[in-house]
Amino acid sequence: MLLKPRQLAERLNVSLSTVYGLIETGKIACHRIGVGRGAVRVSEEQLAEYLESTKRERREPTVERTVPRLPQLRHVRLK
Repeated sequence: MLLKPRQLAERLNVSLSTVYGLIETGKIACHRIGVGRGAVRVSEEQLAEYLESTKRERREPTVERTVPRLPQLRHVRLK
């Protein structure tokens, strides 16, 4: 199924101008159908590729010191 830019914007929950920006920068591949610039259409596969490229893996939390550091102030001494 080919999606129109407005449908793509609704799917991604972004503005239509954001969709056109992603297409113009090449972040989302598209099909141009028709004469001249043509109508823009994005396939489900192209959408899936874009979403995969923006995916961030979950990072394991790093173990921090259990005792917070006191701020180092020159004019005040904290006990």
